[in-house]
Amino acid sequence: MPPIYILDIETVPSLPLIAKHCPECVANMPLQTCENFFNWCENKYKTRFPPLYMHQIVSIACVIATPEGSFKSVGNFGKGCSDEKALVADFLAFFNRHQPKLVTFNGRAFDLPLLMLKALAYNLNAHTFYTRGDKWENYRYRYSEEYHTDLLDSLAHFGPARGLNLDGVCAVCNLPGKFDVSGDQVYQLYYQDPPELERIHSYCQSDVLNTYWLYLKYLLSCGTLSEEGYLSTLHGLKSNLPEGQPYTPIFSKALEIELTQEIQKEDHV
Repeated sequence: MPPIYILDIETVPSLPLIAKHCPECVANMPLQTCENFFNWCENKYKTRFPPLYMHQIVSIACVIATPEGSFKSVGNFGKGCSDEKALVADFLAFFNRHQPKLVTFNGRAFDLPLLMLKALAYNLNAHTFYTRGDKWENYRYRYSEEYHTDLLDSLAHFGPARGLNLDGVCAVCNLPGKFDVSGDQVYQLYYQDPPELERIHSYCQSDVLNTYWLYLKYLLSCGTLSEEGYLSTLHGLKSNLPEGQPYTPIFSKALEIELTQEIQKEDHV
């Protein structure tokens, strides 16, 4: 069975593409250029969120889990890479080699389409994504979770439930959620002088940890993971959180609370 990759990316507006497609937004400072561009998007598309093709990927984080869902590690692809092509190439090399099951939150609508668009732009091999197990089982088929579980899709019943986001679902489930940085602040961290890349990478890691924990709850709810297996997996996660990350004490405390509550619940059954 393949490993499980819980995946998330962070992006910023692409300054070269802004200069090419809406030069009227270009200012002397990158942050002002971005602000002008967000206003341009709002006027044109009624949202400040840029079109997919206008994003630059600056961080790709992943929790790697065993086929059974046990935590192995969390980290970033392309650490030390200075450009987007090298970052995406590093992820695709791992993806093609290990052919994992993917877990995302809104990855079907954003993360994966953007990664495949970048593979197209840089002439990178992404053959695993396009491999068809059969007509109904492959990375691109929406209604099967065999290759890719997009938790937003699954929890929203593939469309009828509106307004879900990762932070909101985490709040309902008593997961840490976003505690220091949010996605709409990443461009500020990236384009300030000097850029805070490590803070962006750490934030991206915290997002995949939230998504991973949420996935465990989803498996528990579906009956795929037993209560005993859930508690054992949380113990493993708590014991193997990276040292020195700003999110570590926050996740450690939240995990301790969850474990204590679940054990007490079992004692009263």
